[in-house]
Amino acid sequence: MSSNYSVLISVYYKERPLYLKSALDSVLNQTLPPSEIILIKDGPLTAELENVLSSYDTNLLKIIPLPNNLGLSKALNIGLKHCSYEFVARMDTDDICYPYRFEKQVLFFAITSYDRYCGGLCD
Repeated sequence: MSSNYSVLISVYYKERPLYLKSALDSVLNQTLPPSEIILIKDGPLTAELENVLSSYDTNLLKIIPLPNNLGLSKALNIGLKHCSYEFVARMDTDDICYPYRFEKQVLFFAITSYDRYCGGLCD
């Protein structure tokens, strides 16, 4: 398994801009940075949320806009189709990652035969 991975996030208009910024910053400060961040805009966003998104590098952050709010599960299923890598890490906009989260998870999946689907791993 490669150490390349995607991070998948969905955002909609009721999210808090500060939480979104904190979540994205925690992804970008990983000891093993993601190869891409797929962010699904689940319908139109507030100006404050748009301002947060505009402050990030669009080479890493790939924004997929949806014209209407479809709900989290449909938005994520659309987002999965845009992920380029076998390993996809899921984040909510109010999640904060420890700096080593993805490094540990990618390594864990590389050395075990566990299912490749999980909501989280515990120490």
